[in-house]
Order: sequence, then C-alpha cells, then structure tokens
Amino acid sequence: MEYKIIEKEAFKVVGIVREFNGDTSYAQIPKFWQSHFESGNGQFINGMFGICYGHDSNSNLFNYMIADCDEGKGELPDRFTTMEIPAKTWAVFPIKGALPDALQDTNTKIWSEWLPNCREYELDGNMNIEMYSCGDMDSADYYSEIWLPVKKI
Repeated sequence: MEYKIIEKEAFKVVGIVREFNGDTSYAQIPKFWQSHFESGNGQFINGMFGICYGHDSNSNLFNYMIADCDEGKGELPDRFTTMEIPAKTWAVFPIKGALPDALQDTNTKIWSEWLPNCREYELDGNMNIEMYSCGDMDSADYYSEIWLPVKKI
C-alpha cells in the first residue's frame, strides 16, 4: 500500500462526537455525517476530519468525531467538544475515489493487510484520523487520507 511517514505537532480540533460499534460503523458513520449536515451543524463544523478514538476491544465500541481545526472557531454551542491531537509520527495513506467506499476499502486494507504485515512500524495510540479535502466527494478523483499514529519497531 502507498503511504508516507510524517511528523506532526500537536493540534486542537473541535467537533461533535458519537459512539459507534465497530461491527456497524461502515453503515452508521455515513449516516452520522448526513445527520450532521441536515441538522445545521455544518454551519459550525465543516468536517475536515473524521477522528476515531478510544476503541474498546472488549465491547468493540469507539468514539467518532466530525471535526475541524479549532483555530478561529470562536464560541460554539455546548454540543461541540474540543480535543487535542498529540504530536505524533503518522503513517498517512492517500485515497483517491468517491466516499465512503474508497475510504472504507482503504481502511479495511490498512487494518487487515498493512498493519499485520508491517515490519517497520507499530501503532502508537488508540486513534486514527480521516482527512477530507475540498471537492466533490462523489467524484472518482476525490482526495482524502487516513492517518495512523505509529512508532518504529
């Protein structure tokens, strides 16, 4: 799989969080995005990031945040949460294709193929980040990324 390793300083995000079950998340997270925009929350949070964190392997539950960088957001309604993304080394996987299929296909390959077979890096945290660019998310040329926190083995 194509990927690059980058170092990122810590940064703050703000967004709205919901808990998901890993078994149904591929169907439920796109519905969360849809309801986010239908409810008017898109006027506050555009959704530059989708952040998965806090996965509990016993229950298969995790939190998912639709988020933007915190800078310049000012006062937001109480339903939004702020979180700091720590400084980390990230494996960044580029994705080209319409959402959600291209992103979900890449995510499945990362967890089922890349990570189990990677001999240079291992996970360094209980988080992964989806980064979304501007553009037509239904386009075959749409660009997004998945970031995984890693450390050298």
